[in-house]
Amino acid sequence: MSTIDLRRSNSRIFMGFLGSCVFVAVALWLVLVRPNVGADTIIPGSFRDYEMRTGAVFFGLCAVMWGLKLFQSDPVISVGPQGIYDRRLSTDWIPWEVIRAIKPAQFWMSSYYRLEIDPEASARIQWTRRARFASWLNSMFGRRFRISGAELSGGFPALAEAIGRSRPNR
Repeated sequence: MSTIDLRRSNSRIFMGFLGSCVFVAVALWLVLVRPNVGADTIIPGSFRDYEMRTGAVFFGLCAVMWGLKLFQSDPVISVGPQGIYDRRLSTDWIPWEVIRAIKPAQFWMSSYYRLEIDPEASARIQWTRRARFASWLNSMFGRRFRISGAELSGGFPALAEAIGRSRPNR
């Protein structure tokens, strides 16, 4: 049994990048041109002016984030006989032995896997800051970690197939 590497979906990332760039362009256009649309004129120094400038900065940072992701070509998730290596969660493999349960879940239109890790083994795994923060946020539901297939090439079905083929029978 070999390791299955799942990479980012460049088309989904490009759409996020393009959407952010469009929002930046619209916000800057509203700040610079100040179109007169009925009673909703953007006056310099007004709250609407502040909103547009904040929107340009926020979506500009989002565009930078999406742009950086476009140039990352290494795999996001590797699934193999030794376990799961989600580079968003940990800096090394999460062995199958420490995973108590792995269950599919859905929140609105987003599907993901919910990992339940043995608490003693969790202390030995090198989690990323992102994973520790998400675990802290989810602490009222138990210290669970989520593996999303949203930005993967093939999406959640590819992730489900990789986990289904590599996971030892339980």
